[in-house]
Amino acid sequence: MNIYKYLALVVTVLIGIIFQPTLLARLSLPGATPDLVLVIVCCWAITKGPAVGAIAGFIAGLLLDVVPPGNNLIGVASIFLALIGYAIGIVGSGPSRSVVRPLLISGIGATTFFLLRTIWALISGSDIALYNFSVNFLTQGIYAAALAVFVYPGIAFLDRRLGPVSRSDELRMQ
Repeated sequence: MNIYKYLALVVTVLIGIIFQPTLLARLSLPGATPDLVLVIVCCWAITKGPAVGAIAGFIAGLLLDVVPPGNNLIGVASIFLALIGYAIGIVGSGPSRSVVRPLLISGIGATTFFLLRTIWALISGSDIALYNFSVNFLTQGIYAAALAVFVYPGIAFLDRRLGPVSRSDELRMQ
């Protein structure tokens, strides 16, 4: 992966971190707030594989923990997102032109991230209502799949546009 793709990764994560609390949190949708940053991490993992998915997840999680309203210990979200990015990269990467695959994988990634955060909240002593858990669990997956419809084509376009055309071009760029 060349430097331009890493810059595109960081810029897309920053855009997600800016738009998530300013735009998506104010939509007043029922259930959970759509998690744009997680969908961006999932789409990069699907596009580029497990290593880039883990890097994207770690960068996104670290920025989520540092940027307000970060209410967790620094590093918790980065570990969870790096694990999810790596797992999504293993499961989701590969030669497939299906439009449904990124939607399903992003929804599964979002529900997994929600489960990990819920387990962390239970370990740290927070109370969780079962009704809120079930509603938020379902809506988190649905919103992630809906966001992936718009995010995945953009990230796939960036991957194609910023990458070398052939293997010889890639060798010359190194």
